[in-house]
Amino acid sequence: MSAELTEKPFWRPHNPLPLFFSAAALLFAMRLALAFITLPPTAALIASIATTSIFIIIPFAALFIGASYEWKPQPAWILLLTGILLHAGAFVILRQVKPIPPLAGLLLGNCMQLGMLFWTLGLGILVSILIREKNMLLPIAIFLAGLDALLILTPFTPQAKIAAENPEVVGNLGLRVPGVRSTAVENLPVAVTDIGFVGPADLFISAMLFACLFRYRMRPRETAIWLIPVLIAYLFLVLLIQLPLPALVPIGLTALIVNWREFKLAKDEKTATWLVAFIALAMTAYGFYARATYKPPAPQADSLPSSGAPTPPEPANSPPQSTPNQNR
Repeated sequence: MSAELTEKPFWRPHNPLPLFFSAAALLFAMRLALAFITLPPTAALIASIATTSIFIIIPFAALFIGASYEWKPQPAWILLLTGILLHAGAFVILRQVKPIPPLAGLLLGNCMQLGMLFWTLGLGILVSILIREKNMLLPIAIFLAGLDALLILTPFTPQAKIAAENPEVVGNLGLRVPGVRSTAVENLPVAVTDIGFVGPADLFISAMLFACLFRYRMRPRETAIWLIPVLIAYLFLVLLIQLPLPALVPIGLTALIVNWREFKLAKDEKTATWLVAFIALAMTAYGFYARATYKPPAPQADSLPSSGAPTPPEPANSPPQSTPNQNR
């Protein structure tokens, strides 16, 4: 019997690219619809829990499906550049054209979200092509999780400084998770209130991991099944404690735990992996220590007092925007 006949069947989604673009269009339409919906406070809270889950499930499911396509570098570059042009072009228009009609601002904000989904998938695909063997995924995922923890938890890194000084820019880089407006606090006729934020690094690293899992015929479907509920729970934790947390930690850990049996490491590879794991743990521990011991500088006399609490998110079609509660 030939090897081809005895090879274990490998699952892939059917028609992945049409499904990916359909999911992106669905996100666009849903954000558009949310701009015209207001509910009483209790109903808005319950509905916002649902929208939070939906706007985590659909983007990551879209990346999972898109990454299952057997990409070549050229179409991946086209997707990347198209996404960058769409994302950056809409952002520049929002920043430069003032005043801008609310509906136009809403549509441009949604175009930014669409472009972000395109370029993060394209970048993830291109990076995955550089990973020549599946064993490389293990140290890469561990190191990225530790680095993400260091950058997010440490309050005085260059990234933290940039985020503090340019919240309207940082808040437009990644995936915005909208809630449902309450009639008690919202009075704008056309607006989307964002209550959460997923950084672009989380999206493109997820796309990279998914693409590698498909390329090396590992366990992509099982990874997605576990990853989406983990991310939903993680986002709710961020909203509960009102502090940014590194999302690459649950993303990397979930991918590694689900696919652990797929890795066959030589002795020197095991040693190197344990060394990377130690470095990642050290970076994470330092991040927690730095956050616990950090004392912010005293505010200037002419500056507003800062309580350390996140500012309430503003409508997504009213640039410049404040950065919503983040999980990055």
